[in-house]
Amino acid sequence: MPILPKAITFDCYGTLIDWETAIQQFFSQILVAHNVTNINAHALQTYWEEIQFQYIQQPYVPYRQVLRDTMKLAFDHFHLPYSEADGESFASSMGHWQPFSDTRDAILELQKFLKVVLITNSDDEIIRQTEQTIGVKFDDIITAEQARAYKPSFAGFNLARQRLQLPISDIWLAGFGFKYDVVPATELGYTTVWINRQGHGRPVNVKETFLVGDMQTLVYLIKGIAYDKSGT
Repeated sequence: MPILPKAITFDCYGTLIDWETAIQQFFSQILVAHNVTNINAHALQTYWEEIQFQYIQQPYVPYRQVLRDTMKLAFDHFHLPYSEADGESFASSMGHWQPFSDTRDAILELQKFLKVVLITNSDDEIIRQTEQTIGVKFDDIITAEQARAYKPSFAGFNLARQRLQLPISDIWLAGFGFKYDVVPATELGYTTVWINRQGHGRPVNVKETFLVGDMQTLVYLIKGIAYDKSGT
């Protein structure tokens, strides 16, 4: 039986926040507003994801700029109309994207057993809005703005460990973003939990420690370890 960790760090968007749905809904609204019918929002969102992953490998820029620039790159690729107002609306909407239905209750339940910390590729302002949207208070939040780098850089993971004052053996990483989160955390030696809500295949030849399909299953896992340790 694994040892109960003292803290678990989460990716936020895609893991706790249903960002794929939110992005597709936002893009759909823009496409409708511009009377575009020759591309669907899912294809646009998928391409945008690829562009963003490449973009954030470059030297740090604020996340609002990332959102604006990558939206423009994606729209330009498909020859779609784009305005600066559209990009600003995209950036401003992120803090209000809705959580998955199991997110809030699972976080509150996990906090009975360990610290729950976010390591997120966003900025301080956006994540404050997201924390209010979810309706919880995280034990700590590490943003790309604070780390001056985006995952899969190790910077955010290292900053989280410094703040927690815990060895890697006492911290788990849980996230949906395989390349953003599971891969670098594995390289650093963390116990990893891939929260694979959509049943995706692994994009690279790396193996997570635990695979779950939702937050509630992760809660069951942590409770099982905790109760086994206590003998109750």
